[in-house]
Formats: sequence, C-alpha cells, structure tokens
Amino acid sequence: MVVAIVGILVSIATVYLAPQTRPHDVAGRVGDLVREASRRAVALGPLRATVTAGMLTKARTRVRGLTTGPQPTFVLERFEEVSATSAEWIAVLQYTVPRQIAAESWADGVGGHDARPRSADFTAFEARCYPDGTCDPRTLFFEAAQPGAASERYARMSIMPIGGAIMTRRDWN
Repeated sequence: MVVAIVGILVSIATVYLAPQTRPHDVAGRVGDLVREASRRAVALGPLRATVTAGMLTKARTRVRGLTTGPQPTFVLERFEEVSATSAEWIAVLQYTVPRQIAAESWADGVGGHDARPRSADFTAFEARCYPDGTCDPRTLFFEAAQPGAASERYARMSIMPIGGAIMTRRDWN
C-alpha cells in the first residue's frame, strides 16, 4: 500500500516538476537570435559599395521566419560576399517555436497587440540588422496553446530600432 502511494506521488510530482515552455521563454529565445544578429552585423562591418549597389541592401544579418511545418522557425542569416558585386544569405542559427506555444502574429514597428496592423504570415517576417548595430523594428506576439494562468498566457517581443535592443513583456500591450 505504501509503495503504491509513493508511486502515485512520484508520478504526480514528475508531471508538475517537468519544465514547461512559456510564451515569455519563446519570446526570449527569438530575442536572443536578434541580439546575435545585431552583434554579428557590427562584427562583420559594412559591405563593399559595389555589393550594396548590386544587392540593394546594406544589412549584414537578418532574422526571418519560415513555415515548414505547423510551427514557425526563425533563422538567423548573415550576408556573405561572393564576389565584388554579389552576396548571398547564409543560415547561421535557427529556432523552431515549440508546439506548446502559438506564434500568434507579428507587426512592423514597435507597439502593443492592438496598436499596430499585424500579420500571421511568418514567411513574410524579416528583421534586418546593419553594421551600425541597428535593426528593423518589429514586434512578435506569442500565446500559450493551452490555457493557463493569465500572467503566463501571452508574451510580446519587440525589436527596438536603435542598437537592436530587445524588449520582452509577459503581455501583449
């Protein structure tokens, strides 16, 4: 009888002590990708003028969204010079949003959930970072797939344009 009770308590404890991925955790991971993109953009320095003219960008890195399955994947890429007049994007790191979290939407610029027009098409998401450390301002919204505590349900990650600073919040506002 004692062994059965201990077995039940251990199984209950295992379920409750297992790490749970929260929306704020995912926002932090995507924010880490953008911080790394900003850091690498500064470290790589500017592209040659002949390359920027041909490729129409001065960005050195970018984080973009892919949707290859049910969950979006965010990929950090660097712009690598191939010749004096061309370059190509090379994947460096990636992060797939866990299935417990829904990537709800994203918006150009920085703002709350209702303050900006949003898109649920993560294949259109792209935040570029430049050699001066600045990045395109974007905001991503994440939501727990299963209902839980209100403070653990939502998260927002905003990329500030100056210095590629990241702000994460445990809500959408």
